[in-house]
Amino acid sequence: MWRLSLLILLALAACRQEGSRVSQLPLYNEDTLTRQPAGNFDLLVHQYEDPQRQTWQDPAFVIEALVDLQGLTVADIGAGTGYFTFQVAAPAHKVIAVDIEQRFLNYIEDRKAEMYDRKLADKIETRLTTATDPGLDTAETDVVLMVNTIAYINPRRAYLVRLRTGIKPGGRLVIVDFKPGKLPVGPDDENKVAAAAVMADLRQAGFLIDKLDTVNLQYQYLIRAINPGTP
Repeated sequence: MWRLSLLILLALAACRQEGSRVSQLPLYNEDTLTRQPAGNFDLLVHQYEDPQRQTWQDPAFVIEALVDLQGLTVADIGAGTGYFTFQVAAPAHKVIAVDIEQRFLNYIEDRKAEMYDRKLADKIETRLTTATDPGLDTAETDVVLMVNTIAYINPRRAYLVRLRTGIKPGGRLVIVDFKPGKLPVGPDDENKVAAAAVMADLRQAGFLIDKLDTVNLQYQYLIRAINPGTP
């Protein structure tokens, strides 16, 4: 009897130790693409949704540069957490949130599910693609927005050629990215691309430059280009 009691006590102690080890394991975000710790993703979400971004990013100015979106289909390429996706959805007919990471698209879908305005939520479609393919059908969009994304696309010119096929003739592409130099936000200079280089690639891809603004955004430039619809 004494031996049986001792065995039971040892078994219970082993279970407690195993439970302690399990509780100390790192938590992972259920993401089949990256399988990174959930904390890393939470940090990215915090950075992308930082209230201070409202000041230096000036989304109202950026959206104004898209011009009238009534009845139009917009693609938000490099959508991330949907910072612009949700703001553009109200005036637009449809917004395609494009990203190369499923975890961000899952985040957008979760936010959609929590929206009280179901008509607004239904305007938003998420789409997974690759770094070399915009993932748009021919002439699918009227307007494309790329914010803090163009510097990470390589080769840019080939990508922009593909992107132009997804924009209707006369449609617009707006690119916003960081100016060179040391800034309190954004990447290092090695991960930036100058506005002049972007415009050169746009012209080579067949776009017409409609606007360059290097003044109104504190840390960024804005380029608006038009798809003329000709080869």
